Amino acid sequence: MAHFHYRALTQGGELVTGSIAAASAAEVAERIEFLGLVPVETKPAAEKTSPLQMDLAFLNRPKAEDVTVFTRDLALLLKAGARLDDALELLSGDGDLGRMRAVVRKIRAGVLSGESFADAIAAHPTLFPQVFVALVRVGEASGTLDRTLELLAAERTRSQELKRKLTEALQYPAFILAAAGAVLVFFLMFVLPQFSVILRDMGAKLDPSVELLLNLSDLMQAHAVEIGAGALVVPVLGWLVLRRPATRGRLRDALAKLPLLKSMLMFHRTGVFCRNLSILLGNGVTLTNTLRIVVEVMAVSDGSAVWAVTADKVRHGGRLSEALAAGAVLPPMAIRMLRLGEETGQLAMLAGRIADFYETKLQRALTRVVGIIGPLAIVTISVVVGGLIVSVMTALLSVSQSIQ
Repeated sequence: MAHFHYRALTQGGELVTGSIAAASAAEVAERIEFLGLVPVETKPAAEKTSPLQMDLAFLNRPKAEDVTVFTRDLALLLKAGARLDDALELLSGDGDLGRMRAVVRKIRAGVLSGESFADAIAAHPTLFPQVFVALVRVGEASGTLDRTLELLAAERTRSQELKRKLTEALQYPAFILAAAGAVLVFFLMFVLPQFSVILRDMGAKLDPSVELLLNLSDLMQAHAVEIGAGALVVPVLGWLVLRRPATRGRLRDALAKLPLLKSMLMFHRTGVFCRNLSILLGNGVTLTNTLRIVVEVMAVSDGSAVWAVTADKVRHGGRLSEALAAGAVLPPMAIRMLRLGEETGQLAMLAGRIADFYETKLQRALTRVVGIIGPLAIVTISVVVGGLIVSVMTALLSVSQSIQ
């Protein structure tokens, strides 16, 4: 089926827009009229955009905080007794939502065209993940959409707060490493060349390390324009490349082999899996459907094929804890807790506690790593620059003594 965009008038004369998947434009017109709308314009949806266009469109994408504000405010309006379309209309003009307002207008148009709220937000997968859509679908079916949205808003707030803490913890070592690198580059390009001429003209006897650094300094001086251009272009290209899931997956696999990062990635993987498992099971989603959704989420963030095998074993009658133990994708203690949850019928509750436990361990591990990286970077750059200064001054003293 093809996708069509349309514009139509309501009985009150309001212009609405939306999109419908149909076999032809005539079928779209029939469906619009069936909804009590007057068709104004119907046209095929645009073709897929190029990767570069998608990367540039990222600049106009609403922030995660905007989605959280939208979720919380929509829950409040629904609890106050507002109808869904009226609540969406009010939020579409709310300045607090920022760039999210355009998305809200599209969601409302989809709801007015006959789609469910879950289907309308599913058209925006970059903003509303699969777990979000699944819970909204359950909330619509059970008549508890307001409570479901309230839960989602609280969970998103907690997750964003955790992400903020992790980001703030990484800012200090990142600044130290960048500053140390800048000092080293400045020394090689502007300080060392001042001594290079003197030492070489005087025929000073240089250590191999000093000779190597002098040659590196000469090379950087000769290609200063290229180095400057690379300093501007490489970060942009790196950002564009790292936005692709396949690239992030390969990088994550490489980092997972490092001793310190291996345990941290395991803590993060366990927290994400158990948190999503707890939320979905706690809101009435069956275990098989929960695993289908969680496996897709983990495949994007983790890239491991073991998750699909785990879900397949459970779908064929196996126990979740046994399937996870066979795949060795979670720590043994987490698997034992999940096994206890299966045996006592409290899997959702225990999965949530496991997520809390490993998220706390992740924060502690990150704090320890940050406490090591910062001082280590300072000591390393101090030793390197200090060693260079001592070597150069020693060479200058030897030249001075030979002249005397």
